[in-house]
Amino acid sequence: MLRDFLLLENYFGEPDSIQAIDDVAKHYGFEKVRDALHAGHLSVRTVFLAPGRGRTLCRLSESGRKAAQDQTV
Repeated sequence: MLRDFLLLENYFGEPDSIQAIDDVAKHYGFEKVRDALHAGHLSVRTVFLAPGRGRTLCRLSESGRKAAQDQTV
């Protein structure tokens, strides 16, 4: 999962690699996302697009970027 985020960052750039955490959890599984959050590999932020309607987004943190780079070596 971390490598996939890193590939997206390398291809599209960091701002365009941000994904909705719900979509990431559906694709990779809740446990993997939870573990990555607890390890500090993903950072999350909620953005409010309309009154009462927010969306939680996630991206690689610095430690997640390092862990993903270590996986590719």
